[in-house]
Amino acid sequence: MANNHQSPLLFLSDKELQAFLQSPKTLPLQDAVILATKPPQQSKSLFGLSSSFSNAPIKPQTILWIDTTKRPEIRDLVRVHATDGPGTFTFTWSFINEGRPDCYFVLHVTMKTPVRVSFRVPIFMNEWSSLIDTVSQTSSLSLLGGPPVNWHDLVKRLDPVEVEARIHTQSGGGITLTFDEDMKSELRQHFEDHIVSLARLLGLG
Repeated sequence: MANNHQSPLLFLSDKELQAFLQSPKTLPLQDAVILATKPPQQSKSLFGLSSSFSNAPIKPQTILWIDTTKRPEIRDLVRVHATDGPGTFTFTWSFINEGRPDCYFVLHVTMKTPVRVSFRVPIFMNEWSSLIDTVSQTSSLSLLGGPPVNWHDLVKRLDPVEVEARIHTQSGGGITLTFDEDMKSELRQHFEDHIVSLARLLGLG
């Protein structure tokens, strides 16, 4: 069960940002994939991997591979969750330099049971805005530790269900986090506000 809330907007200097990203509390995002696509809406094209998953039979799922080399105790979380259940945790977002090209949406996770551990995953919006777009619509994401699976090749020869199975098998499973409607709405609003602000900054809107 998650207790969800969001942190205030943060503005960091370059030095502060580098210290934040290099902290042992921070787990870098190595790779990510939107495993399926949302249904077409109002005759618009499919989102995400539509060229591969034009008839995706499964709900969109955002999967993030995180680097756990600085936090070896986190590598065992998947096994613990598989044997003891998801437990309880606090799942929060904060926003660094929102509306600017160097913006990060930061996921903070504090697990209380069955183990006590905390970490954060910064998502660089200039590179991964589509992930936040999907997460803010599906209210969930999955975290996988270790080196990323080569899904770029898998999507060329497997259907979405097979890709999902291969990813989770090769990654040793994962941890799926879900959040409530209030957080979904707030995260979506931050995403849309950031896109609008960035467009204005770049003279596109």
